[in-house]
Amino acid sequence: MKNKFPGPYIFYPVAVFFLFFAAEKISLIPSVKKITQGDATFLYFDYKDELMDEMKVTKDRILSSSNELERSKKIVVILGSSRLLYFDYSRFKRNFPDRELFNFSAPVTAPAYYYYILDSLEKRGVFPDYILVETDPFQYNDASGAFLKSNLAYSFDLSFILRNQELFSNDEISYFLGRWLFASYKYSPDIKKTKKRIQDPNDPFLRGLYELDLYQRNNRGAGRSIIPRENWYERDFATLEFSSRSSIDWLYSNYTFSQRQLDFLIRTVEKAKSKGAKVVFVRPPASRPLQKILDTDPELSPKIKRWEKQILDVSDQYSIPYLDLVHHDEFYCNTYVDGAHMSLDCYHPFMVEVMKKFYFMDKGQNN
Repeated sequence: MKNKFPGPYIFYPVAVFFLFFAAEKISLIPSVKKITQGDATFLYFDYKDELMDEMKVTKDRILSSSNELERSKKIVVILGSSRLLYFDYSRFKRNFPDRELFNFSAPVTAPAYYYYILDSLEKRGVFPDYILVETDPFQYNDASGAFLKSNLAYSFDLSFILRNQELFSNDEISYFLGRWLFASYKYSPDIKKTKKRIQDPNDPFLRGLYELDLYQRNNRGAGRSIIPRENWYERDFATLEFSSRSSIDWLYSNYTFSQRQLDFLIRTVEKAKSKGAKVVFVRPPASRPLQKILDTDPELSPKIKRWEKQILDVSDQYSIPYLDLVHHDEFYCNTYVDGAHMSLDCYHPFMVEVMKKFYFMDKGQNN
């Protein structure tokens, strides 16, 4: 009896595999991601690898320069959340011409992300001279889910996860592996928004992404997504109160102190110290409505105080200056774009206070 040819059905699994493979590759194309993604979070994290490469080129240029002033330049790195994202890079260049600034801040980051950035820079053979590290209680809340949806979703590589696996839960490792293995899972398309943007090439979101991406590339990682124009800030107090309450509900609710993020902070400090880099901790200011909740909420306030004691202990142990701009005699910000984010004007005196700290550290003073 002759064997019958199995027919075309045998090729279906192969076809499905190739279609899936093609979809995987297509989902990684930058122009496709801009059409398919629901928000702009990915854009900040995707750019960090390029920013690291730019920092390496800058450092090599400084070291090889025949100009004495150029060779004396130092590199300043900012490690923060969106609250440190909006520095005016051009203003910084004018005020501090002997410094090169690179801003690795990204939405809702945590110390694990800071350690990853320094680890990645070390692998490239480049390291900053000064490091500004944001410290805010929301970054140490294991109950918020922000770390999973932002840092773990868009940053880290497999070797970093494996080398620090004791600080990640099994569920987090599985989540990371799924997104690491499958690009279409990492950059899952929003079907409705994708259809809308394809139909309308002038879609406001697409225009906004283009401007945001261009700005961060021209300004060493600085962002402008929630600051639409110069000198803009929220003038309606009720709106500030509403956005402050939203931040509390999202980032501070059910506050559960994260020991592993404190461990990552310590690893960040120890790596910086081993490379001879100077570190400053900074707690950014918040609007009055947000800060009032943090200071007076009967459940949250005691937890925030315990968090601050932990940060102060690390600060004392490693001789790291702690710049608390929530309670500071020489700094005050009264203009905010929402409950948690300063207006652009506040960043200028903010950076002056930071650079003063680095100046005193260079002089061997702990002011």
